[in-house]
Amino acid sequence: MKISHRFVILLLAAVGTACDSPAGPAAPSADMVALNASNASPHINATGTFNQTAITSLVTSQAGPNTTLDQTSSGWISGTLAGSYTDDLKVVIHPNGNFNAHFTIRCECTVGGEQGILNLVASDRGELVSPTLASFSGRATITGGTGDLADLKGVLAIEGTIDVTTGLATYTYSGSIH
Repeated sequence: MKISHRFVILLLAAVGTACDSPAGPAAPSADMVALNASNASPHINATGTFNQTAITSLVTSQAGPNTTLDQTSSGWISGTLAGSYTDDLKVVIHPNGNFNAHFTIRCECTVGGEQGILNLVASDRGELVSPTLASFSGRATITGGTGDLADLKGVLAIEGTIDVTTGLATYTYSGSIH
């Protein structure tokens, strides 16, 4: 059960008013201290996998010797964060096969039984490791959300591969959320 900070403040005010005496307010009970402590946001280790399943939009362009991809894709995320997602990527591929990517992710997620939409921003660097496979690593930051996940924050390390023939990526995430 998610308890809002506003509810706790109202509850503390009501209890404080009822307990006021000429000697001053009564000390909070153990239940009140436990309730207030339950609102603290503990850090939770988060692990799982992103699996891109479809590229829904792809535009390529040249900027000097570099190729730029603007791509929108969709897929599934599993693990601590679970649900469907879409992402918008900008990838710059250099002539030597190395690349940099910056992207946003919008996940309709469930986290610990709570539901909402999470927004993440991410960046990574990678390289072509064979004619059909590229690898990358980087970081994703939870920047906000809606519903029960509105206050969720966190930083995740990401690492994965891209099937060059399909353009689809699979990558793991690990980090801390709160």
